[in-house]
Amino acid sequence: MGCLRCIAAIVLSSSIIAIQALADQAEVKIRSLPVPISTIYAGDLITSDLLTSRQFQTTSRSISGIALDSSEVVGKQSRRRLVAGRPIPLTSLTVPLLVRKGQLANAVYQEDGFSISTPVTALRDGSAGDIIDARATATGAVIQVQILKDGSLSVVSQ
Repeated sequence: MGCLRCIAAIVLSSSIIAIQALADQAEVKIRSLPVPISTIYAGDLITSDLLTSRQFQTTSRSISGIALDSSEVVGKQSRRRLVAGRPIPLTSLTVPLLVRKGQLANAVYQEDGFSISTPVTALRDGSAGDIIDARATATGAVIQVQILKDGSLSVVSQ
């Protein structure tokens, strides 16, 4: 009797897997996905001229976690090697670092038409929008700065 239950469970699970495979086949679509023209290496900044599009047969499951449009890729930095002609996994992309730990830069403080700048050393890496600590080279004081889209630093009011 126990053996019959095992066989029934195996048949039932096989049937469920077959039904899921048929359902996946029913929703197969041809999609145009962004792919690298040539190999993109870890650390490379991805620009539109490094990409092309290619047609793929896809299902809702197969496109999970990959870039569907070049707008999801352009301006990002590759975390690992991206192979030419292959879809781009979103986990392989990161926002590019604009400031690196130890980098010297000028931090600007602005308020009511008044601005002052001071040279600082970044105390950690950061991307656009990040607030990081920086050490003023003149005084040694640690201040918080926000990294702007152009890579400049703005002192955060405290």
